[in-house]
Amino acid sequence: RYNMKRLAIIPARAGSKGLKDKNIIDLCGKPMIAYSIIAAKESGLFDKIIVSTDSVHYADISVSYGAEVILRDEELANDKATSFMVIEDVFKKLDDKYDYFVLLQPTSPLRTSIHIQEAISKFERNYDSFDFLVSMKKSEFTKDLVNMIDEDESLKYFDKDYSAYRRQSFSYYSPNGAIFLGKSEAYLKQKHFYGVRSLSYVMNDVDSVDVDYAIDYEFAKMLMSERMK
Repeated sequence: RYNMKRLAIIPARAGSKGLKDKNIIDLCGKPMIAYSIIAAKESGLFDKIIVSTDSVHYADISVSYGAEVILRDEELANDKATSFMVIEDVFKKLDDKYDYFVLLQPTSPLRTSIHIQEAISKFERNYDSFDFLVSMKKSEFTKDLVNMIDEDESLKYFDKDYSAYRRQSFSYYSPNGAIFLGKSEAYLKQKHFYGVRSLSYVMNDVDSVDVDYAIDYEFAKMLMSERMK
């Protein structure tokens, strides 16, 4: 589609519970957020690439890799701030209008410009039928194998004969956190990316790695150094 205006939003709050400063932690010689900024730039598809952060230090890093920065308001500088609040804040502070935006979380450093191009191309081919697109990966487990354990620590919610359990012929999927697309007005109204008007874009396990904890970080480092060879 010609003349579509596209905005990339990369949310990067300072501090984090699982892995300290994960958004800017060194990953094979670059701060982790750099991989998302570079992928957005290399896709060649965005009119603007915005990093939303509450940290001047993160802002400086982001600018050095070629992004523009929007500093968040005070009330968005904590872990209670939802994606919706952050995206709404970006729209409030931008004068321009965009056909749609792409949310790229910095914790998916193995997502490349090619994934972004493919997701955008799929979305634009189906633009009239869909308002959103979410990147997914094949799930390791079916829903039957995932359940709660509560205070009594029993397996009462697991009440099947799992020894005879066969992998089903169909697959389950879960969001991998790498790419979210939304038409601006539809998103501000619905406040999330899912549902019947949302299209899936499936990625493989390696490219889907989402760095939240130390173990994910070690895994990402290993995969990234392999890729750089």
